[in-house]
Amino acid sequence: MSRRRCPQGFSFSSLGSALSSGVRCVVLGGLLSLPLSACHAADGTEPAMVQVTVKRIGFDPVSRSPVVLLLDEAQTRMMPIWVGVAEARAIELELRGHPVSRPLTHDLLKNILVQVGVDFDKVVVSELKDSTYYARIHLTTAGQPLEIDSRPSDAIALALRFERPIFVARSLLETALPVDPERPQSAAVDDPRNVRSRGVTVQNISEELARVFRLPGTRGVLVADVETSATAQGHLRRGDIILTIAGKTVRNIRDFQTRMGEEHGQDVSMQIHRDGQILGVVLPTTVP
Repeated sequence: MSRRRCPQGFSFSSLGSALSSGVRCVVLGGLLSLPLSACHAADGTEPAMVQVTVKRIGFDPVSRSPVVLLLDEAQTRMMPIWVGVAEARAIELELRGHPVSRPLTHDLLKNILVQVGVDFDKVVVSELKDSTYYARIHLTTAGQPLEIDSRPSDAIALALRFERPIFVARSLLETALPVDPERPQSAAVDDPRNVRSRGVTVQNISEELARVFRLPGTRGVLVADVETSATAQGHLRRGDIILTIAGKTVRNIRDFQTRMGEEHGQDVSMQIHRDGQILGVVLPTTVP
C-alpha cells in the first residue's frame, strides 16, 4: 500500500485525482512479457490491466521527493508516481544494473524466494481505496498460485529484480498525463543519468518534468541531492534549478560538468531558480 499526497500547485480538475494528488507509489514495467490473456477482460473487451514501463526516475522540486515517470505500452499516457528515497534508490540501482557488495532488503527477499522454490509471476496495481494504492504480488509455490498484498514500491523493486512484468489498472492509468506521439521527446528524457560534482547531484530537466511540475522551462539542471558534508550545503538545496555557473549558461548536465571543471579549485558563483525567484549563490572551495 502507498499513501498519496498533494504537492502544492497541482490541480485536481486538470489531471484527475490520481495524478494531481501526487500518488506516492510506483508502477513500472518489467522486462519479460506475460500472456495477454492474463490481463484481458473475460468478454474480450479492452484489457482491464495495462503493462507500463519506467521512463525515468526524477525529482519533484515541489514536494522535494523522488518521482518515477511511467509510460504505457502505447506511449500515450505518462504517470508521475512519488516514492520514498529508499525505494527510489532500490529501483534506480536495479535499473542501472549497479551491483551491491552485500544484498539489500529487496535482494535478500529475492534470494529467499528463489532458494525456497517460489516463482515470482507479476505485480498488479489494481485499485485505489481511501487514498491508498493497493498492489498484489502474484507468486506460484508448489504449483499453486498465491497473491500477497504489498506496497507498490516494494512490489516494483522486486519485479525488477525478478525481471517480471508490472501492470496497472486501466481505470487508474486513464487519469495520467497524455503524451503527444507527434511531439519528439528531448534527449534528456531518454537519458536518465545524473552527475555529481562537489557533493551536488543534478539531472536534466525534460519537457515532461517541466510540464508536470510547472517548472519555468527545460533550461538548466535540477538539483536532486546535496551531500551533508558538501561545500554546497547551506547554499544549494534539493529542487533548485542551476541556470548559470560563473556567468555561463548551463543547459544540461554536460554543461554542468564542463562549467564545474573550469572552476576547479575556485569558489563557484551560480545563478539559480528557487521558489519562483532568481538567486545568486557562491559555493566555497572548502566546507566552512
